[in-house]
Amino acid sequence: MANHAFADLVGDEQVFFTEYFNKKPMLRKNAVPGDPRDILSLRKLDQLVNLEVIRPPYIKVNLKGDGVPEQGYSRNVVVQGQTITDTVDPEKIYELYRAGATVTWCSLNHIVPEMRDFTRVISEKMAVRTDTVAFLTPSAKKGYPPHHDPVDLFIVQLEGSKHWKLWNPPTPRLGNNAQYTLEGLGEPEIEVSLQPGDVLYLPYGTPHAATAEGSGSLHLSIMMRPRMWRDLLRETLDDLVGADVFNEYPHIGEARAADVEAVFKEKIHELVARLESVDTSAELDRLADLGRHLPGSSKGNTFQAIADMDDMGPASRLRRGKAPLAFGEDDNGRTQLTVNGHKIAVPTPIAETLAALGPDASITASHVFPGVDELRSAKAAQGLTRLGVFELVPAG
Repeated sequence: MANHAFADLVGDEQVFFTEYFNKKPMLRKNAVPGDPRDILSLRKLDQLVNLEVIRPPYIKVNLKGDGVPEQGYSRNVVVQGQTITDTVDPEKIYELYRAGATVTWCSLNHIVPEMRDFTRVISEKMAVRTDTVAFLTPSAKKGYPPHHDPVDLFIVQLEGSKHWKLWNPPTPRLGNNAQYTLEGLGEPEIEVSLQPGDVLYLPYGTPHAATAEGSGSLHLSIMMRPRMWRDLLRETLDDLVGADVFNEYPHIGEARAADVEAVFKEKIHELVARLESVDTSAELDRLADLGRHLPGSSKGNTFQAIADMDDMGPASRLRRGKAPLAFGEDDNGRTQLTVNGHKIAVPTPIAETLAALGPDASITASHVFPGVDELRSAKAAQGLTRLGVFELVPAG
């Protein structure tokens, strides 16, 4: 799958955040570069539905506005002598689709690595939990009645076309799911037939309705779960009340001591003081970083990294890793390091090499331990790399 940028979805980011974000829906025609099927295609969904491991609720089916019970499209399979219940039955899914049902693929970023990469682009920018849901709707069929969702949405049309009607979010904004009638909604703010590569943005609570056209429709909904001020403040409070000063166990029942209320007031004053001393810029950065690492967008390459470490030689190029590192004093030629909270002692020449290595600098493994032969230096570098003190610089 091609790499995509946040700007592919929103265009000019300043215009998006100023005029549309959290305010009103937005339409961008021909927004996605290249072939949208590279993101997700009918062929890929055929491959997925025929796996023996997909289970509800990763797939949901809706027929004539009603959800089909999971028993209507699932079966049991036996894996290594163990029965796995409620796996998706491909033929039953196909039968329901032929009958006019919409097939919804939930949280594809849990299953498809390419989807995970795609959602991470949005998570990095928006600092929220992000999930991808694919909607496969037969020709001329309505998937769901007019409704709104409690999440922000990017809609990316991938195959076929779909006719959309969107209305501005109501005032006051409603946080939960809700259904509407077309008569009650009036004239839409946007009415459009989405073609492959077109993108819609819907702020949370935006009423919308959609009907597939032509040969059926496949679109991707990228769901961004809003973090309200109350959510952010709760995370800040949770961090502050983790201090030792609040780690006491009072008795607050009917027989509580006379001074408990006074102590409670002291704790409240302490918490207020800590809130008032918060560095708001740094705290928002911390909260944003937390939002970028919520479930659904994690990544890693530990298996490959360990294999690369096993092949490390004197010529391997290294840079400082991400593990927190603190230096102790020299004690008879050995210096204590604290790595991720763990204490280790290394020859002082290695500690001096680490201390002199800037954040953007790199070094060959043969130079990590000055004064010894290349193989011994490389062996020491390998051990430190396993601890996260170093990381390998990618070739090229």
